[in-house]
Amino acid sequence: MRVLEFKHSLKSGEECGCGYPHEKLLELIFLGPLDEVFPELRNLGLEPPYAVFYDELTYRVAGRKIKEQLGARGFLVKAPTFSNAEELAAEARGARTIIGVGGGTVIDAAKYTAYKLGASFVSIPTAPSHDGIVSPIVSLFEEGRRKSILTKSPKIAIIDLGILKSAPRKLIISGYGDVLAKIVSLKDWQLGRREVGEPYCPTAEKLILDSLEALTNSIMELKESEGSLETLVRSLISCGAAMMITGSSRPASGSEHLLSHYLDMKLGRRNPHGIQCAIGTLLMAAYHELKNPDWWMNERYQLKMIREYFRRVGLPTRLEETGLSADLIMYAIVEAWSIRPNRYTILHKFRPSMEDAKLILEASGLG
Repeated sequence: MRVLEFKHSLKSGEECGCGYPHEKLLELIFLGPLDEVFPELRNLGLEPPYAVFYDELTYRVAGRKIKEQLGARGFLVKAPTFSNAEELAAEARGARTIIGVGGGTVIDAAKYTAYKLGASFVSIPTAPSHDGIVSPIVSLFEEGRRKSILTKSPKIAIIDLGILKSAPRKLIISGYGDVLAKIVSLKDWQLGRREVGEPYCPTAEKLILDSLEALTNSIMELKESEGSLETLVRSLISCGAAMMITGSSRPASGSEHLLSHYLDMKLGRRNPHGIQCAIGTLLMAAYHELKNPDWWMNERYQLKMIREYFRRVGLPTRLEETGLSADLIMYAIVEAWSIRPNRYTILHKFRPSMEDAKLILEASGLG
């Protein structure tokens, strides 16, 4: 078992000078088997009563064992919606420590409940599928649309690589997509800084850049190992920490995420989040290369290399691999900016037409 004392590894807001809050609620990250970590939990100020959140699958993977070991109440997350999260928060009233055991939906429902109840939150992911493992952002559905809100990051995260390694391959691939999407989201953030004077955090930027460098290096080594999985997890954590210190999804979510949200709105949860963001990344990287003179000079983050990273990890590089129609993708390009009209991205700057969308789709290589 290894322990990362994350709280002390980040600059304060004063040291950074960016004006963002630099919240440091995340204190510890444990890397190791759950059986080795759990004896330590009672010594870390995590107060009972405990509540464990899971879905039907993650209950069997780890939820039942954690519930029994802690003598906790158990709560089944049934849907990726705020209404279900509200129901769970009401049922869990009185709990002082909320433990989320699962993927994005379970983690977000547990995170939301902890925030509503003023309880401590412990994040135990069962798949490395998204960057919400330690972020303060909750993203769930409300009236058929995905909505993201700011809550609080976990106090502790427990990463059992043995459990993560057994996750379905598409969820691991999704994690790669969510990190590689930062190639676009960081440039959209820089665009907002340059065009509309948006605040910018160098510390968050460094967390994102370090995660991209580590992950792309790992991908190019072409090694399927626990080490490469740990690199993915650390990259996801760094992206989540960037959101924690800014109190916003801004460093990790740009135009490519808006395209994913549009697909959610039209199709529901057909594809994992990170895979949809990957599709958006190819499209928006192409758009930036066509229109943004400050796109990456570094070849490792240009569209040609992004497509190579996707090919190596199994992310889609052609539309026929996704089951999505060209018409739907073009409508997404044209309309997605309106999902978050106050978030400045390349879509907001240029408001592409259907003709533009066709050119973007062709340039991305997806079409």
